[in-house]
Parts: sequence; structure tokens; C-alpha cells
Amino acid sequence: MRRLLLAAACGLITVAALAGPVGAKSFGGAFVDDQVYRVFGNAANVPDGTGTDPFAIFTNSMAAGQLGVAEFAPGSIGHHGGRWAIYRATFTDQGDPTELVTSWGELQELVLAGDVTLTRDPAADFRCPVLGSPEPIS
Repeated sequence: MRRLLLAAACGLITVAALAGPVGAKSFGGAFVDDQVYRVFGNAANVPDGTGTDPFAIFTNSMAAGQLGVAEFAPGSIGHHGGRWAIYRATFTDQGDPTELVTSWGELQELVLAGDVTLTRDPAADFRCPVLGSPEPIS
């Protein structure tokens, strides 16, 4: 009987893990180091301006498949578990809004070149785990 209960509990844990966090809102995916990770938004109190991990959302990208770009993923040195500090990434007149940006390093290069501006949006900070087991999903 004990083995049956243990097997049932393990099965429920597996189903819950595959389904995503309970009560979480799916945000689709985000790029981290040229890989796509699945992301969920949890109901969590994240006061404005308290995000710690940089996450860029594009305001005027015309690239097919452009997702948000995060600096960290699970297992990355510096990752704080998805307490995101939101930045608005906007292509300037000299930038190419059709360029697909898939890493924080690439985004930083575009900012240094003057092709993209990054503006901190502390009111948009949120908590959202990045999942992939911990590998990326694609």
C-alpha cells in the first residue's frame, strides 16, 4: 500500500511539473543566449523597481519571432530565480527593427552602436520562472 501511495504521489508531481506552475500565466518564451526558454508569470508581489534580473521587451521590433530577451536562465551565474527588472528596447532610426535579437550580449552591442535604446520600466517588474528542465525548449 505504501508503494502504491508513493507511486501515485510521484505521478501527481510529474503531471504538475509538466503542466507548469499552478495559477501561472504563460508568457510563451524568451531568448537567453540564442535559445528559447518557456516562461510563466506567477502571482507574486514584486514592488516596482525591485526586479534584479534584466529582461528586455521590444517596443518596435518587426522581426518575425522576436521574443523578450533575458540576461540569465536557470543555472546561470547571477540568476535570481526570475525576479525580472524590465527594460523597454526600442530600435532607433539608425537601427534595423527587422533584426532578430536572441541574446543579452547582442542587445548590448546594439545599444553600444546606437541602434537600440534601453529604458528601465520599474513599474513593469514581475516574477516569472524560466523553465526548460533546465535546458532550453528549442
